[in-house]
Amino acid sequence: MKSLDEARFCQKTDAINRRVNAVYFRGLGRTQKEAVRLANVSLNTLRKAVVAFESGGVAAVVADGREGPPSALDPHAEVIKSDFAAHPPGSLAQDADRIARLTGVRRQPTQVRIFMRGLGMAPRRLSPIPGKADPQRQAAFKKTSWILC
Repeated sequence: MKSLDEARFCQKTDAINRRVNAVYFRGLGRTQKEAVRLANVSLNTLRKAVVAFESGGVAAVVADGREGPPSALDPHAEVIKSDFAAHPPGSLAQDADRIARLTGVRRQPTQVRIFMRGLGMAPRRLSPIPGKADPQRQAAFKKTSWILC
């Protein structure tokens, strides 16, 4: 029971938290109806979670089996990462084009963004640098132009 109590609120998704809560309430001696109502799950979910807990413990209850198929870009991850580390791209469209040339797999920019984030790469943040910025004039402007409420 202690392991269930510790796992009740620290899972990746709310659905997993609710499953753990349902098993926890059932373990406290609540009826199935009460556990379903308190944990906000269906009766079938409660039954499946209890069976999973009895066979595999807390790890079986918190297991999230909702992973999709692997990406076609996964086998090429190291090649893509090393190429982009040597020559950083400028935009997602350039990323998608370069990945298509490297691997032969064409993906839309949204999918390229998700794949790049999975590799630990984030888009570069570029902004213009003012050419003739005068720090003293900026400080004076801030003092006289801003009205504090």
